Amino acid sequence: MRRDLAVEPIRALLDPDTLEELRERLGRGRLLPAGAEGWERGVPRLWLAELLADWTAFDVAGFQARLDELTHLRAHAGGLSVHLVHAPGRGPDPLPLLLTHGWPGSFCEYLRLLPLLTDPAADGGDPADAFTVVVPSLPGFGFSAPPPPGGLTAEAVAGLWHRIMTEGLGYPRYAAHGSDLGAGVTARLARAYPDAVAGIHLATPGLPAPPLPWTPAEQAYVAEAEAWTAEEGGYAHEQATKPATLGAALHDSPVALAAWIGEKIVAWSSTTGRGQPAFGRDLLLGTLTLYWATGTAASSLLPYWAARHTPGSALPAGNPPPVPTAVSVFGGERVPFPKPPRELAERFFTLTGWQEHDRGGHFPAVAEPGLLAEILRDTFRPLRELCQGASRDAGSDRPPHIGGSCCGGSSGIGGGCGFPNAASAADMAP
Repeated sequence: MRRDLAVEPIRALLDPDTLEELRERLGRGRLLPAGAEGWERGVPRLWLAELLADWTAFDVAGFQARLDELTHLRAHAGGLSVHLVHAPGRGPDPLPLLLTHGWPGSFCEYLRLLPLLTDPAADGGDPADAFTVVVPSLPGFGFSAPPPPGGLTAEAVAGLWHRIMTEGLGYPRYAAHGSDLGAGVTARLARAYPDAVAGIHLATPGLPAPPLPWTPAEQAYVAEAEAWTAEEGGYAHEQATKPATLGAALHDSPVALAAWIGEKIVAWSSTTGRGQPAFGRDLLLGTLTLYWATGTAASSLLPYWAARHTPGSALPAGNPPPVPTAVSVFGGERVPFPKPPRELAERFFTLTGWQEHDRGGHFPAVAEPGLLAEILRDTFRPLRELCQGASRDAGSDRPPHIGGSCCGGSSGIGGGCGFPNAASAADMAP
């Protein structure tokens, strides 16, 4: 096994000068003249004005303090620099679990989920269900460095993730979960590394149209995806065709950034009992602050470009990998996503679990962390023995900087969404 991948602890710091500049720009933003206040034509002026006012008053120091509670690492591999959150599990033999976010999200989506996974006993659960959790930031997102100018496909990111988990962190066998772009990456992990990936869980994956013939359910899904793309997929087309043009606006203007990201988060969130987006205002403001402070709004668009302009980037149907795969289809979004039928998923994966929920939306780790934690525990419980065996077999081969067992131990280092086209949806959407 190669040892040319370096992992080091870091502090994930929001630059004070950049934040001060943000406050100045928020104070002189220019909004559109008053118009209709519905969402039909995009973000309403009044809603955006309130969001900008809240952003101006956002407790950045409190957000930084929350980041400082986490263990942040940086992995260097192949000229790329990737940010990770590493959360050791508290249990007899925690299972390594890789969580991958999507757009317009970040590692912050998983913060409420982390303690439920790492320390189930604190929530009244079984300590044997503990996970050691690794949450990377996609290349070009947050504290990860930008990818090459053309971006990286889901397959390329999966290769990077695998190196980080095995060579960098010393986990010879691990499980993985993903949503949105993260579902595409996770699907590619299972296909490329079945000997290392014990199992995967996908949240409402977008799947491409398979070869004909189609079943009635598959035909209905493809038609629904095409209709959704025509009405709701303009953002994905722009990000896949002219990301630099859009990126110039998002990089320069906090008003543009808040409108572009805020509208999608509201549209794709499920709602609380009071009718508010389950993606809370503080999390939205923290997400916007992260994109702005790290200057990654433009580079976060590149996965769409890479998927559209890389031949063979779509997940292939047929000959599914043997990796056990569970799929949870979440619902309740204000603007519903097309939901794939089980028979379509069976063309791509070796399905061992299928659940459908009327809540959770596009961000289930935010909206329903308890439900998602329960699903992940149930999904991966039968696979733990495989990982424990890999841990025993690894023996002294594990990297010296990782404490605890290779399945986690109790110690250690302190689709985009949408359907840009029917052929490439799996690596892009929800």
